[in-house]
Amino acid sequence: MTRQPRKQRKERQTAPLHERQTQVRATLSEDLREEYGQRNVRVNAGDTVEVLRGDFAGEEGEVLDVDLKNEVITVEDVTIEKADGEEVPRPLDASNVRVTELDLEDDRREARLEGNE
Repeated sequence: MTRQPRKQRKERQTAPLHERQTQVRATLSEDLREEYGQRNVRVNAGDTVEVLRGDFAGEEGEVLDVDLKNEVITVEDVTIEKADGEEVPRPLDASNVRVTELDLEDDRREARLEGNE
C-alpha cells in the first residue's frame, strides 16, 4: 500500500461501493465498547448517534440515511435552512459522531458484533 497522500485520496475517491462501507465508521460509546469489545462500528440507518464536532456538537438523534457514494450520514434534527427557508438535512462525516445506541434488528449484524460470525 502506498503512503503518498495523493494516491491515498485517489483510492478512497475511486473505491467501489462495497469497499466504501468500511469508510463510514464511527466510534462506539464507552458502555458499547465494553459490551462488544470493539472500538468502532459501521454506521447504519436506525442507529442513535451523538454529534461530536461542528455547529451541532452535543446533539443526539437517529441516523436517517447513510450515503456511501459521498461517505456522509444524515441525522434527524440536524438540519440547515436554505435561502428560501426550507429545512434540509445537514450531511455529516461519520468520524464526527459517536454511536450511543445500535439498531440490532439485523440478526447478522448482531452476530458479527458479538463475534459469532
